[in-house]
Amino acid sequence: MRQVSWNEMFAPRGDQLPSTPPVPQEPAGWRRLLWWEDLLTFALLAIMMLAVAGSVQRAGWVDDMPSLYPVSFLGLLMGAALSRLRWPEGFIHLIALPVGAAIALGQILTVLPGGTPWARYNELQDRMHEWFRVAFNGGISNDDLPFTVLVVSLSWLAGYVAAWAIFRWRNVWLALVPGGGLLLMNISYQAGQFSFAFLVFMLGAVLLVTRLHLMERAQRWREDATPYPEFLSLSVMHATFWLALLLLTVAWLMPRASEAKALDSLWQRAATPVSERLGGLGRLFVGIDGGKSGQVHSFQDFLPFVGSIELPNALALQVTTESLSEQAFLRARAYDIYTPRGWQLRSQQTTNLVAQVSTGVDDDLQDRLQVTIRLISSGRTGDTVFTVGQPRRLGLPVTVEWSRVRVDITSVEAKENLERGEVYQTVGSISIATDASLRAAGDAYPSWVELDYLQLPGDFPQSVVDLAAELTVGEDNAYDQAVALETYLRTIPFELDVPDTPRGRDTIEYFLFDLRRGYFDYHASAMVVMLRSLGVPSRLAVGYALRADQKSAATNEYNVAENSAFAWPEVYFPGFGWVEFSPTPGLPTISRGGTEADPLATGNEVPAPQAGLGLENLEEQFPDLGGGEEAVARTSSSTNYGRWIVFGLGGTLAVVVVLATGGLTYAWMRGLGGLEPVDLRWGQTVRLASWARMPPAASHTPREFARELGARVPDLEDDIELLADAYVRHRYGREPIDEDEEGRLEQAWRAVRRRLLPRLFRSG
Repeated sequence: MRQVSWNEMFAPRGDQLPSTPPVPQEPAGWRRLLWWEDLLTFALLAIMMLAVAGSVQRAGWVDDMPSLYPVSFLGLLMGAALSRLRWPEGFIHLIALPVGAAIALGQILTVLPGGTPWARYNELQDRMHEWFRVAFNGGISNDDLPFTVLVVSLSWLAGYVAAWAIFRWRNVWLALVPGGGLLLMNISYQAGQFSFAFLVFMLGAVLLVTRLHLMERAQRWREDATPYPEFLSLSVMHATFWLALLLLTVAWLMPRASEAKALDSLWQRAATPVSERLGGLGRLFVGIDGGKSGQVHSFQDFLPFVGSIELPNALALQVTTESLSEQAFLRARAYDIYTPRGWQLRSQQTTNLVAQVSTGVDDDLQDRLQVTIRLISSGRTGDTVFTVGQPRRLGLPVTVEWSRVRVDITSVEAKENLERGEVYQTVGSISIATDASLRAAGDAYPSWVELDYLQLPGDFPQSVVDLAAELTVGEDNAYDQAVALETYLRTIPFELDVPDTPRGRDTIEYFLFDLRRGYFDYHASAMVVMLRSLGVPSRLAVGYALRADQKSAATNEYNVAENSAFAWPEVYFPGFGWVEFSPTPGLPTISRGGTEADPLATGNEVPAPQAGLGLENLEEQFPDLGGGEEAVARTSSSTNYGRWIVFGLGGTLAVVVVLATGGLTYAWMRGLGGLEPVDLRWGQTVRLASWARMPPAASHTPREFARELGARVPDLEDDIELLADAYVRHRYGREPIDEDEEGRLEQAWRAVRRRLLPRLFRSG
């Protein structure tokens, strides 16, 4: 019993099938739009692109994402229909792009508030104007509308380009690579392992590649009047479907635990340079939900107020400390610029230091205690290096970021991401000054402190200023003012589930007068901005709190989890430096006990306790090289936020270019690897001519094809005939090609390439 073919199923009824199949003809004119071969190709492409749209839709990046299905489908439909017009391509795109923009605009307006389309359009215009103002002037935006505009517009554009690449350029890779790259990036940020959309896309991609290859062959057969079964493409697609499904199933079931780790590590190394450049764009898309739970603070150059958060129990660090009598914090980064939507760092200077070198921080200050810690990385905190207090000495090569002066260090970063299990040591400096000492510190602040750490926005709410003044009535020094504000803020309940700040409101004003609940980012920020309104320099620090419930009972070892993420104010006192406070309820305040006779509360050189670490002879392990000047490798100014945008857009473009280049390189060199130069150049000539819709007929000899192509393309005849003649002599006559002739062939190939490349983009 034999299996019936598709050709037999659809063949005309009769006594018997014809022994020789006819030559199927391609319909002409408007009938081409309804040709079943093109409709089948369009259906495959539509299934793939709608799978991508569905994956992005289900990811839940924003709450009010309009449906991407109609936008993507209309882009496909327009690309397929307009590709049949034999008008100049540029003119067609000038028509298509405004229509696509109108389609995207109409879909975006469906999710905007407003009783009329015009009111919704005004809402769109106002919010986009505000977003661009923040983007180019510095600031943080939690408005998700720009992301919605971007995704909807790209959905239409991806569909349009994919259909145009398939039906006009007959280039399947230009259709597959952008959509596939978008799908992979989307699912890589989502929780879970299985993606049905990815399975559909891969299955459709295999079918589409096979189908386009067969259609090219069928076109040559029709040109040469070579008979072939009319429904051959259905038979090939049927067989390809089951083969592709089998291969995908086998690939899915293969053991991949160790390979996955290796590939994940490789991906992380390849993606890190791009992600570092793109990281600056995060301040403009704070409202985007990536679908992954993880760090509350990412330790970037901005810290947005993000509303509700979760504090996972995932391990962040293992820390061994010296004996600590007070609440301590693992400091990662400090911020100086407050905006209504969060915190930023002004342009930073960077200095590279080798391991075990003093930073010079706090050398000329009183009552500072050096605290040595040993850390084991979990691999979750990137390149961030942690210290207890201000960073003094680092046990690994680092880059320190600082503001106006070298002693004003805002963060410390390792040269590369710290891998899981990597061990390092740091020495930090914390204040042990007494209450009386801090009250008497005065207000003779260094100029760099006043310049950077009294900043408030020009439209900072007066209500917050008035509240700060009311809470500190009668306090005549910065320390008592700070304690008064700390005490008040600890009465505001701690809660993680808080709504986003309404648009147009300052977050701290909303927290203090409307929300009346929040977590550490809100409490600490409120204390900093209220102190600044009183003329007290302060800043926001972030990292982790060392909590008693995460400490080993027998040792000074802490298993620091992500639920220990914390933020706290650092207040500057002349002569004493940065001093930590704890205005968030739930953790103890920092006691300022001690007397002038206490050796841990006086003097500049305070010995560091050695308990628990075995770090005797600390000075030998960390030799002081004069503040690290001899270890400086490079000092430069970090980019400002305007350049971050340029880097981010450039990084995005680079990813697209790399993916497209990889696909094109594979398509260009497929089957040509290992050939000798003369054979390679002829193979590339034939391939380039085929992509330019001038392929050789099956009956053509190389010389016949060269003469025909030379007649069709001006100024090509001599060069292509030289390539064809050399190929025939070398391939069939086994004649060697000397160096002089290789040089002439290379020049001829360049001339042929120069004249054929423009033909790739011509209509008709």
